[in-house]
Amino acid sequence: MIDKRSKFILFGLLALILILFVVESTRPRPIRWNESYTSGDKIPFACYILYDQLENLFPEQEITSVDQTPYDFMRNNEDITGANYIFINGWLDFDQVEVEYLMDFASRGNKVFISSNAPYGALADSLNIKANNNYTRYSKETPDTLTTRFSNEALNDRVYSFEKGSSYRYFTSYDSLNTKILSTVMIDRAKRNFVEEAINTGQKEDDEDVEIDPESIPQVDFIETKVGDGAIYYNLNPIAFTNYYLLQPDHAGYVSGALSYLNDGPVYFDDYGKSGRKVVTSPLRFILSEPTLKAAYYVVIVSVLLYLVIGSKRRQRIIPVIKPFKNETVAFTRTIGSMYFESKDYSGIINKKIQYFLEHLRSTYFMDTTQLNATFIKRLSQKSNYPESQTTDLINYINGLRQKPLHTEHELKELTKKIEAFLNR
Repeated sequence: MIDKRSKFILFGLLALILILFVVESTRPRPIRWNESYTSGDKIPFACYILYDQLENLFPEQEITSVDQTPYDFMRNNEDITGANYIFINGWLDFDQVEVEYLMDFASRGNKVFISSNAPYGALADSLNIKANNNYTRYSKETPDTLTTRFSNEALNDRVYSFEKGSSYRYFTSYDSLNTKILSTVMIDRAKRNFVEEAINTGQKEDDEDVEIDPESIPQVDFIETKVGDGAIYYNLNPIAFTNYYLLQPDHAGYVSGALSYLNDGPVYFDDYGKSGRKVVTSPLRFILSEPTLKAAYYVVIVSVLLYLVIGSKRRQRIIPVIKPFKNETVAFTRTIGSMYFESKDYSGIINKKIQYFLEHLRSTYFMDTTQLNATFIKRLSQKSNYPESQTTDLINYINGLRQKPLHTEHELKELTKKIEAFLNR
């Protein structure tokens, strides 16, 4: 039995664990400011609200979350037309094969919307675009503030400022023959007349590649590149599409304006190439990734350890193991049989065998063995599924032995062989 001191320690530890569990469960979770961009996360820099509102931005259209590589998705959907494929993440890297599929996807009349901090790799080479590497253009007082405005006259009545999480990014090079400017960023906020200057600043249509002066105002952060019957849109402000800014009413117009260029068709939202995509490779990793499950897991471990420590003392003396009596029936039968055989009492052994065999027939097939005639033989053959000819031979042999007063060793062996053939059929 557990003494009072052990009980006191046990209840004290359990009470402490319960208090810690309640405090941990009720404590407000700290805000995670890491960039996720997934459609399922509700942290500030994720896209839960955007994905939830896509059905309002594209009414009566199918909204689908794509949790596979762009290559696999587009390879399996080569007949899609008039649709939209949206990629939003801080960093996107498409290989050459994926870029070829993206270009083919867009050329069929689909539209691809990409928003990342900078173009990179094969896609940047295919679209012939480059972005700046220096992201701190503002003053030290507002190092992470971004002000942008759409170039479309139907959308340029608003200026959108993004402070937390944003950075100053713009295209330093693009193909002016196939590219259309959709929005620009400004160095300072809406001071003086930078709006008029932004509208009046255009790109030269005679040059194939326009090198943007980093000191010029405005600089481009959102472009459209025609590809066949469709287009690819590249935006350098992915943070604008996150929960943090969509919860602010004055920023929702930026998202609706940016996505207004897309088709009025099905929308495929990429959830594969995300910084916050959860990759669970084991049940234990999933448990440890959830705070409540993690706390419960540790409580179970501590409880088991306490049980092992406190319950290690034996509560009673060791109970001796009593071995059961052995079944000596077979050995006894062999002994009796040996006695009969050594005394050469073949008739006694034969009578015993016949008696045990007939008892077996009575208990197994529920047959009357007083008369071993032709009717009995036929019924036994039917019930035992033993050939009637062999059944007849066995019963006639038994009848013959029962009529003889003395028997030989050969007759004993023959009877044994016939009975075993019947039993082992």
